[in-house]
Amino acid sequence: MDAPISMPVWQSVLVAHGCQLDTGSQTLPLQLEPVGECLHCTPRSSGSILPFNIPVRLGQTVTITWDSELSRYIVSLGGRTAA
Repeated sequence: MDAPISMPVWQSVLVAHGCQLDTGSQTLPLQLEPVGECLHCTPRSSGSILPFNIPVRLGQTVTITWDSELSRYIVSLGGRTAA
């Protein structure tokens, strides 16, 4: 049995809380995948990522990181910072 992968606290909290995609007609869960010091997801529909309220398009790569100096999440879409 493999040992569990240790994640930073901010990643663990967001993975446990989860993110959803609001398409306007339904709310779908997003699969967050830890990749190094980031979380990645790729929405299967267009809509708004909750809890960040950031619009995304189908298939757009979303990267979530943590700004430890300001204690906030940073959400990037295709390499551009959205929030």
